[in-house]
Amino acid sequence: MAKAKKRVVPVHKIGRNWWLPVLSGIVSVAVGIIAIAYPDITLRVLGIIFGINILLVGGIALLMAFDTNSDTTHSVMRLIVGFIAVIAGLTLLVRPGASVAAVLIVISFWLIVVGVADLLRGITIREGRWTSIALGVIGIAAGVVLVADPDIGITTIALIAGIVFIVRGLAEVVYGFDLRRAARAM
Repeated sequence: MAKAKKRVVPVHKIGRNWWLPVLSGIVSVAVGIIAIAYPDITLRVLGIIFGINILLVGGIALLMAFDTNSDTTHSVMRLIVGFIAVIAGLTLLVRPGASVAAVLIVISFWLIVVGVADLLRGITIREGRWTSIALGVIGIAAGVVLVADPDIGITTIALIAGIVFIVRGLAEVVYGFDLRRAARAM
């Protein structure tokens, strides 16, 4: 029985795009700070802020999906995450004040899907493994918490989402610089 060849991508090629997770992380931290600083803002404003952030993260994921230096599994996962994030971001931008439940479902779904993608990345890529696994666990846990209690209030959504965006953002910045450091070490 023949084994399938696993495509090995040199770290220095993956590290070329180190700035994408750093940019995404910085934006996520900024959005998290806004959500925590102003948790009582209207649902419409919260939806627009989260929508812009998720749309940007989705766009970056789509750009990374078409990187010719990534292996197929990660490119497909980035494509799926990017597509879902763009849809979720557009949904929040088009209907930002529709209802607390709609915002909750969109953010929860996005956090869970991205969490699974981060876990997959952590399991399959050595560089930044623990950062990716931590991102995955945090994303899945936050998504489950948000979806488990549909009566959660807007202030609570803002605070939980703000904390998650800050933690995710910081972890993405660390991951980006880990990629850069690994690429330079080659």
